[in-house]
Amino acid sequence: MKLSDVSEIFIGILVKREEKQGGEYKFPIFDLKNYENDENEYDIIETNKDLEYKLTKEGDLIFRLVYPNKVIYIDKELQGMLVSSQWCVIRPQGINVKFLKWYLESDEGKGNILTNISGSTVQKISVQSLKMLEIPEINLEKQKKLEDIIELWKKEKKILLEIINSKELLYKNLIEEFVKKENKAEKA
Repeated sequence: MKLSDVSEIFIGILVKREEKQGGEYKFPIFDLKNYENDENEYDIIETNKDLEYKLTKEGDLIFRLVYPNKVIYIDKELQGMLVSSQWCVIRPQGINVKFLKWYLESDEGKGNILTNISGSTVQKISVQSLKMLEIPEINLEKQKKLEDIIELWKKEKKILLEIINSKELLYKNLIEEFVKKENKAEKA
């Protein structure tokens, strides 16, 4: 099945075209740097157009059309934002959103996306090509089971990274302390 069979997909806005200082409407606009730095402050765009229908909703995915592509799940904190034209909103309907996100980020999904990327300087996939992307047909019950496995793996990965970071700090401190003791002993 095609992505457009199970999702509404629409491109973000051309910010320069829509922006109007002192405009009647004000909307926050998604910024990848703020998102990746866990900053909750986003720029506000003022416009004279009512762009409510383009705002992200909880459960949407936003997809960066420019390579390297990125897929971000919209939770409560990210809902109600506009995205620029380098992004599109994927609003799943009849497919598990977490499964869809996983698939788009999987090796197979990335491979399918890469075959549709065009451009030599700025590589990007068109919204039309994204809509035609083939998605595996798996019933919703099995998609939910896959979501559970995906969430479990994320939790395990987080725990393992915390253990690695703790161990790195522990060994770093042990080695530094050992070097300091040995240095003092040598000087004495």
